[in-house]
Amino acid sequence: MEARSSNHKNLDINLNVPFFLFSHDPEIRKIIKSEFNRGRIDVFVPKHETETLKLKVNKALATEYYNAFIALKDEFQVSGDIGIELLASQKNILMLDEAETDISEFYEALNTALGELKKTRIEEGGNLINDIRDRIRSLRDYLNIIEGKREVMVSDMQQKLRERLKEYLGGIELDETRLIQETAILVERADITEEIVRIKSHLKHFEEIFLSGDTMGKKMDFFIQELRREVNTIGSKSQDVEITTTVVEMKHELEKIKEQVQNLQ
Repeated sequence: MEARSSNHKNLDINLNVPFFLFSHDPEIRKIIKSEFNRGRIDVFVPKHETETLKLKVNKALATEYYNAFIALKDEFQVSGDIGIELLASQKNILMLDEAETDISEFYEALNTALGELKKTRIEEGGNLINDIRDRIRSLRDYLNIIEGKREVMVSDMQQKLRERLKEYLGGIELDETRLIQETAILVERADITEEIVRIKSHLKHFEEIFLSGDTMGKKMDFFIQELRREVNTIGSKSQDVEITTTVVEMKHELEKIKEQVQNLQ
């Protein structure tokens, strides 16, 4: 008995079992569904057909067929012999006889294999969660860099605007009130405060999923999409090189988290 799993967004059960277990397919799937709710689950049982199957001859039915053919031959005066090929070709004359099997041994092996598989998945899931938590901490560190840079961004924009206007106006004195107004407009367009607040909120809820033990991949997919949207917005708004570089790093971490989440149940 071999049971293994691979990544899949839903529960996909693939059974590869001998002929004598075909009738147990619904029960096998029911047991697997009670243990897992996501991933591709493959269950393989080696086939030993020569040991489990025998050929059975229905002699009574063969006799009925033979007598019927003799009667038809006499009635219609048909020539020729009634050979073994004709009898063997008739339905249900030769049948596969299922050998006696202790099915309880199979279910014991199935439960053991599924138990080992579940244990392995839990261990691997714990490693994935630790990796994702580390990446969440990295995202918070990157966000702190962006938030700290945002405080400097206003004064930088005002200084750049002042220098540009001086260049354009030559020796004409600048109107400080107008400069403040123009700076405010630019700051409003490039303000990333809301995006930072939403990212903090999403990261908080994302980590709460781990703490609750409800590590369903589909829930996490939603938060990853929202985080990527906010990070992309920051990147499109900001003209600061350091913020842009940090945004690239955050997108890289989110992509890695997305890959890891796909493997979580």
